[in-house]
Amino acid sequence: MDPLSDLPGAEEFAELLAREELRRGRTSESLAVAVLDLDGLGTVNKVHGAAVGTQLLRTCVEVLSQTIRGVDEIARTGPDEFSVLLHATDAERATAWEERFEDMLDACGRNMPASPVTCSIGIADTAEAPTLMEVAVRARRRMEVIQTVRKLRRARESGGSAG
Repeated sequence: MDPLSDLPGAEEFAELLAREELRRGRTSESLAVAVLDLDGLGTVNKVHGAAVGTQLLRTCVEVLSQTIRGVDEIARTGPDEFSVLLHATDAERATAWEERFEDMLDACGRNMPASPVTCSIGIADTAEAPTLMEVAVRARRRMEVIQTVRKLRRARESGGSAG
């Protein structure tokens, strides 16, 4: 378990995907994976301190836990990244979950020094790829595209570089 979030880590999430892949072979259940990255967590740590960054991370975990069902799974798969396995969910239902999550995260983040709290989220489902690992890779790539677009937009708005 990750000590800051009390969640499984990346290795455990990969093992979970492997187990669920075997189960899915028997059930044909639709699954979706969401990969999300907290925007600017490194900057929050530098500007507001590690305690605020940890609070932001834990707020994200709390909101994730409140927006998923008991059958769904969350893991901390990077320093500021989480992966969510959504059972019996296609991309459309996962997008509805994403909207609820972002609304709740925004509401919780308003009271934080690092407000607004935002994240980049990529979603994919089992209709898009033959294995859950490939679904997770597609979700991560989508999240990375969203991150890049946001960085470029912020750089353009501030007149600086996206570096």
